[in-house]
Amino acid sequence: MNLLTTSIRKVLLFLVEHMKVVVGFYIIIQLLILVTIPISYTSDSLNYYKLAQQSIAAQSFYPAPQHLYEDYIIAPLFVNILVSVLSIYNSVLSIGILNICANVFQLFFVYKLAEKMFNINAAKTVVILYVFYLNSLGFIVMNLTELVFNCFVLGSIFFFLKGTKKSYILAGLLAGAAIGVRPIGWVLLIIYLMIGIRKAFKSQKDKKPFLILTGTAFFIILFGGSTYLSFGNFIFTSTNGPVNILIGASDQATGAFNAYVFNKGNSGYINNSEQKTFYEKEEIWKKQALDWILLHPIKWISLFPKKIVHIFAWDDITISHLFDSGRWNLYRVLKEMYVSKSVRNILLGFSVYEKVLFILVQVIHHLYYYFVIWMFFKSLSKKLLAKEGVIVSIAFILIGLFMNLITFGDARFKYPYIIFILVLISPKIYEIMFKNNLT
Repeated sequence: MNLLTTSIRKVLLFLVEHMKVVVGFYIIIQLLILVTIPISYTSDSLNYYKLAQQSIAAQSFYPAPQHLYEDYIIAPLFVNILVSVLSIYNSVLSIGILNICANVFQLFFVYKLAEKMFNINAAKTVVILYVFYLNSLGFIVMNLTELVFNCFVLGSIFFFLKGTKKSYILAGLLAGAAIGVRPIGWVLLIIYLMIGIRKAFKSQKDKKPFLILTGTAFFIILFGGSTYLSFGNFIFTSTNGPVNILIGASDQATGAFNAYVFNKGNSGYINNSEQKTFYEKEEIWKKQALDWILLHPIKWISLFPKKIVHIFAWDDITISHLFDSGRWNLYRVLKEMYVSKSVRNILLGFSVYEKVLFILVQVIHHLYYYFVIWMFFKSLSKKLLAKEGVIVSIAFILIGLFMNLITFGDARFKYPYIIFILVLISPKIYEIMFKNNLT
């Protein structure tokens, strides 16, 4: 065991000391994934792609006039980024390149945050931790909001921690951009306001943090105003909140995503829905969800543990898409084995080699994922919690998780939190693996 531990430490030490080479290989691997793995969008990935193509066809930014009668407006800033990218070269490869750029920027901000919050050793360590977290690679062949959203969030916190007037305005602008991609970006503004109020009470002269509001307001007015001119409605973020809340607050709620509540006869069903605007549907679903919660508060809260399980129990967010566009994932494999009591029916269409590789990657990745979670709790200490960047990061995780619990549980929801956790555990990992060896 000591020999194995020593070998692992030496390998990791080598990787940390040659961090730039590791990053170079990481970028090459992403490019190879993009050109070798067939890209086939499904679910949300396909929806974002279709919305962008519809907007391009209408020679409009999103939302276009034809989207007035959709069920909701979703990730407007992200879809408009897709519109811009696809307008240059209309191919899924363009989206793949966007994903690679976002992944590299996210890695950069992870590095800078660890350096800002801790030291250069933690920064080097978190780069290796990030590279080993395979879900970031899987996003390359998908078309989801996570990478772009995280770039805005991490960038916002980085500029916030710099503490200058200009950086506060930039932090606010990026927080506004995060809100434009996913409503959970509001968590950043809540945290900044809490810190700003505390600083204002502590020192009457320190009003600089409130410049963040200026940056955020500027972005919202600019982006919302542009959608108002082209669409007739002041839209600056997603309007699917009531839909997601209703999924987790109905007689059909299970704690995970399911669309049963929208079937005919259930509370989410709207007769002749195609004749109603997105904001009319939003009001109906909002009322249905609120009424159900008020009538069943205990049942609603009792779903929270199930939602936590659906968020954190497993971590195949994107990895299966590196194999066969996600038709088989870890959850489906385990479910099929449980139902059929046989391994013959799993991973149909895979060769023996592919089956072994799929299972091996999944097992190794999940061991790494559980290790990261365990190290997070092990790393918590008064010394760690004394740092402002750590407080912001943990507050984002906790408040964001609470917002998730209001809706439903899904493994994707935790991706931003895991990226924060990688930063938070980096000094502890360095201390355990590299202390007195890394210069």
